[in-house]
Amino acid sequence: MSPERRPRIVRRPVEDSGAVFRVVGEVGTGDAELVVFVLTSDDAEIVGLDFLGKGYRWDRLLGHRLSGPVPLDGRTVWAVLLTPDDREIVIGCGDGTVRRLDRVSGSPLAEPFTAHPSRIRGLARTRDGAEVVTASQDGTARRWSRETGAPLGDPLRGHAGTVRAVALTPDEDEVVTAGQDGTVRRWSRPADIPVGPPLLGHGGPVQALAVAPDGQVIASGGQDGTVRRWSRDTGGTLGAPLVTGAPVWDVLLTSDGEVTAGCADGTLHRWDRTGQRIGAVLAAHAYGLPSLAVTRDETELLTYGWDGAIRRWERVTGVPTRQARGQTRIDLVPRLEISGTTPF
Repeated sequence: MSPERRPRIVRRPVEDSGAVFRVVGEVGTGDAELVVFVLTSDDAEIVGLDFLGKGYRWDRLLGHRLSGPVPLDGRTVWAVLLTPDDREIVIGCGDGTVRRLDRVSGSPLAEPFTAHPSRIRGLARTRDGAEVVTASQDGTARRWSRETGAPLGDPLRGHAGTVRAVALTPDEDEVVTAGQDGTVRRWSRPADIPVGPPLLGHGGPVQALAVAPDGQVIASGGQDGTVRRWSRDTGGTLGAPLVTGAPVWDVLLTSDGEVTAGCADGTLHRWDRTGQRIGAVLAAHAYGLPSLAVTRDETELLTYGWDGAIRRWERVTGVPTRQARGQTRIDLVPRLEISGTTPF
C-alpha cells in the first residue's frame, strides 16, 4: 500500500456483483482515516493507523472499537507490523525512525532508532520477529535487529528513487523490493546483494508487493493500473498483466494461487492462478482502498476504504460483510449454502 495522500476520487456506491460478491458485514471506523491496518495472529483484532500517526484497535467479529485514538507518532505512518506474540506494534515513521509500542496501551517499549534519513514506506519481519526490514524514500532498504536497532548487513541499493514496498520470501532467503522507478528487485538476505536482474514491466511506480505462501510467485501492483506476476525461480513474467484500470494500492496472494488487488478508485479485483477473473470488478468502497488483509485460514478477506469502513468478505465466494441494520439472530450451527445445479 502506498498512496501519497488522500486524493479526490469520485464517490461510487458499494455494489453487489452477482453470485460472487454479496455484502454480509463491516467494521465502522468513524472519523479515523486509516492508512494501513493489520490483524493479530489469532485474527481477533484489527490494528490500524491513521494519517496523523494515531493507533486504533477493533474487535474483528463484533466490530467494537477496543481503543483509540492513541497517539503513536506525530506524522503519517505508512508501514506497520505486529510481532509474532502480538505484544508489539512496530511502525515505520515519516522521520525515518522505527518505533516499538505496546499494542494495547500504545506506550513506548524502547527508544526509537533512526533507520533512514527520510520517510519509511514499507516494513517486513522475519517469522521470529528478531529482524525487521525497512524500505525508504531515500532509495534503500535495510535490515535491523528489532531489539537493539543495530543494522544487519549493508543497505540494499539499486532503486532510482523511493522504495515503496518490501517483503520477505517465506524461506527468508530473499528480500523483495518495489520502487518508484518501476522495478521490482530481489536481494539475497544473507549476502545483501542482488539476485538476478531487476524485474521490468510496469509503466510507472510500483506501489504494492506480495509473495505467495509457497514462495514461488511474486506479485506487484503499479500506478499503471496493472498487477504483474513473476516467477521467483526464473525471474520471468507469469502470464499477461492483470489489468485493473486504476492505480493498485495493495495486493495479496493466497495459497490457492488467487491474486487480490485493491485500487485507488475503491475497486476490488480477484483473479485465479491462471489469470482469469473471479467475478465482476467490485466497487467495494466509495473512496480509495489502501489496505487489504486475509485471515490465517484464508477464508476471510478484509478491506479498508476511505469511505470509513473495514469490510469483511467471505473470500472463497467473495462475500463482503455489512453490519446488521436491525435485530440480529445468531445461529450456533453451521449453515450450508448451495449455488448452481444440484441433484435434489
